[in-house]
Amino acid sequence: MNNKSNYSIQFVRKEDKELIKLLYIWQISEDEKDIMSCQWTPEKQTSEFNEDSFEKFYKSIKPRLLNELNYGFLKDNVSEEFLGFISYQKGNMRNHSIEISYYFPKENRRKGFGKILLSLFLDTMFNYEKMNLNKIYAETYEGNEGSVKLLEHFGFTIDGRMREHYWFDDGNIKYDQLIYSLLKRDWKE
Repeated sequence: MNNKSNYSIQFVRKEDKELIKLLYIWQISEDEKDIMSCQWTPEKQTSEFNEDSFEKFYKSIKPRLLNELNYGFLKDNVSEEFLGFISYQKGNMRNHSIEISYYFPKENRRKGFGKILLSLFLDTMFNYEKMNLNKIYAETYEGNEGSVKLLEHFGFTIDGRMREHYWFDDGNIKYDQLIYSLLKRDWKE
């Protein structure tokens, strides 16, 4: 069993280019379903690293790295290895809400790291007075059982469903998109 105290979230700054490169490398190695359900994807799918494509990718997200809590990596404090990633994609400060996404490379899935990452992130975000968040929400496709279980484990509830939103295998496989949210008062309980 993973001990949560052995892990931390390292939030990314614009000068942390190597961490962004790690995320880019993770992303280009994904299959169709993972690519279509991830927020960040390269322009053209390839599994080979290309410095020019990476620079374009880095330049496109660099402005978002100015916020101190936008992007965070789960770090194993013992091995110093980075295991996965979480971010908030959309912030609505008027309504005190953010949309989150998270990602783990294949070798780090189904090992309990999602629970550790989400727990640390929720604690950080709901207790960050500067943002004064009321709601955190996430979207996933119904076929992503790991993500559905993770969100429901933390008390996220389904707010909506977009029918047949994800098409895989040229439309032979279709999934609904599920929209989940967690209110701060529910997290405190």
